[in-house]
Amino acid sequence: MPTTTRTHTAIATIAKGVVESVQFPTSEPGPEEVVVKVAYSAIVAPDVYMVEGVLPISQEDYPVPLGISISGLVDAVGHGVTRLKEGDRVCAFTMLEQKSKGLQTKAVLHQTLCAQIPDDLTLEAAATIPDNFVTAFYTLFNELGLPPLKAFPVISAPPGADKPVLIYGAGATTGQYAIQLLKLAGYTNVIATASSHNHDYLRSLGARHTIDYRSPDMADQIIRAAGGKVELVMDCISAEGTLKRVAQVVQSNAKVALLLPVKEGDSVITESGRAWMELPPDRNPFEEGVEVIGVRTFLYQENEYLKERLMPEILAQLLKDGLIQPSRIRMFDQGTFLERALAALELMGSGKVSGEKVVVKVA
Repeated sequence: MPTTTRTHTAIATIAKGVVESVQFPTSEPGPEEVVVKVAYSAIVAPDVYMVEGVLPISQEDYPVPLGISISGLVDAVGHGVTRLKEGDRVCAFTMLEQKSKGLQTKAVLHQTLCAQIPDDLTLEAAATIPDNFVTAFYTLFNELGLPPLKAFPVISAPPGADKPVLIYGAGATTGQYAIQLLKLAGYTNVIATASSHNHDYLRSLGARHTIDYRSPDMADQIIRAAGGKVELVMDCISAEGTLKRVAQVVQSNAKVALLLPVKEGDSVITESGRAWMELPPDRNPFEEGVEVIGVRTFLYQENEYLKERLMPEILAQLLKDGLIQPSRIRMFDQGTFLERALAALELMGSGKVSGEKVVVKVA
């Protein structure tokens, strides 16, 4: 008898600027992999970049499914899976493989990409966490070189606990997780720039100073808050305009982490469609001596410690202990799966998302 190939529904970009509902073959889990029945998936800026061609895609790679952070239930486990079992509630950072992406009803993931979530955390809230948490942790404790931490919260303050750390664009959800992690790590002098309507919330997460990025004297306010120019910066927007403003407030030996790609213009969503995976020398506003670090979060598993522990152990424990606050949600749960995804992509692409995570109900 002929073998019937099982399929499932995915939302994918099938050509530049075109998103459709497609059928993908449903894979069985390989060694140390799990199949997750996806409940919710977050839509993030890289999804917009892929659809609009800001991140170039080869013709032979289409269709490309979307969605990077997910939540759902473990549906099947492969050989050698020790951390999870069928029925477990998880959130996951899906990386770039087609079979693992989030806007599909079944995703196949390595167990190290998953974190078990406690019963008191909803699946929709859990979907807001993985990509931002991984990006913030990797940026702070790997790329910026803050002392690696293996337990949260810390028992004693780290060296330089009161050193100013600037989180530029902290209203972005990655910035919110960075503030929380710095607080848990014992850092007490976090300076956050964001729209004023996000200030109270950012202070509740652990920021000492909040400054409106629209203020004409923003640079002076940052320098006054820091007691001088700052040495450590995480730019959560990483656009030409934000880099120029950050350059005004950093020391000559500062470390500045940029969340790639670097965008033309002044927003996380570039109107021109131009972006770079390395900062072009002719667009670099920093003086010689400033270490500019381009953060590529998808490489975090090259660090063996982070691969084995960041999602399955560190995040799982933080969630169990109630030490991480999920992002606020803009939910898309009306209409067909494709209609929900298209509406979410449109909002994300408008550049009008502030302080919230755009989440699509998958199943």
